[in-house]
Amino acid sequence: MKRFAASVRTGFALTWKKETNWGSPASWIPWMLIRPVAGAMILWLMAGAAGNPAGFLAPAWFGNAAFQFVPIALGGMAMTVIEDRERYQMFKYIALSPSGVVPYLAGSALARSVFSALGVTVLVATGLFALNLELPQVRPLALALSGILGLVAVTSLGLAIAGIALHVARHGDLMAESIGGVFFLLSGAVFPIDLLPVWVRPLAFASPVTWWLESLRRSVGLSFNRVLSPVPDAAILGILAGFAVLCVVLAGVVWSLSLRRARWRGLLDTTTAG
Repeated sequence: MKRFAASVRTGFALTWKKETNWGSPASWIPWMLIRPVAGAMILWLMAGAAGNPAGFLAPAWFGNAAFQFVPIALGGMAMTVIEDRERYQMFKYIALSPSGVVPYLAGSALARSVFSALGVTVLVATGLFALNLELPQVRPLALALSGILGLVAVTSLGLAIAGIALHVARHGDLMAESIGGVFFLLSGAVFPIDLLPVWVRPLAFASPVTWWLESLRRSVGLSFNRVLSPVPDAAILGILAGFAVLCVVLAGVVWSLSLRRARWRGLLDTTTAG
C-alpha cells in the first residue's frame, strides 16, 4: 500500500511540474483560468447571434463545462506513456518498479484532473454570476453520483487508450484527441443530439459521455436532449452505472493485454523519433 501511494504521489508531482512548465503558480494560474472561459464564450456569442433561444445557453454552457474533464481523462494517461517513453525515456523503469505502472498513471491522471477542475469551477462560476444562468433544481446526491460514475467511465477508457498507446508512435497522443473530438460531437456537449442524423444517433447512445452529461444536467434541473426526455432519471443513472462497470472491465482487459504484448515485443523503451 505504501508503494502504491508513493507511486501515485510521484506521478502526481511529476505531471504537475510538467503541466506548469516547472514554473511558479503566478505564471500558470492566469492561463489556466482564462483559457476555458475564452473558449466557452463562443457559446455565448452563438446564442446571442441566434437571438438567445430558450433552453439553449444554460445546458450548453454547463455541459461544455463538464466536458472539460473528458479530453484530459481520455488522453492524459496516454500522453504520460508517450512522454515518459519517447522524451524522458523512463517508462521502462516505471514499468519494472515493484508498484507497477497503473498507480503512477493514476497520479498523473489525478494531477491533470485537478487542472480540469479549476477550469470547470471557473466556467460554472462565470455562468452563474457573470451570465446569470440558472440551475433550476440542484440535487446534490444525484449530482455527486453522476459525477463519480462518469469520471470512472471516462478515466477507465483513458487507461484503455494508454494501453493502446504502448503500441503506437510518438504521435499517439493525437489518437486520444481524435477520440475526444468524436465524443464531443456525439455526446450532446454543446448541442442536442436531436440535431444528429437519425443514423448517427445509435453511436451517441453507445457513448457513456452522452448518458453522463444527460444525468448531470438532470441533476441540476436542466433538459437538453428531447430524444432522451422519455427516459426516467433513474434509468439514465442506471445506464451510466452500467457503462461505468463495462468501461472498468474493458480497461482492465485492454491494459493487461497491451502491457504484456508490449513487454514481449520490447516496446517499453522503444523511441520512434525519426
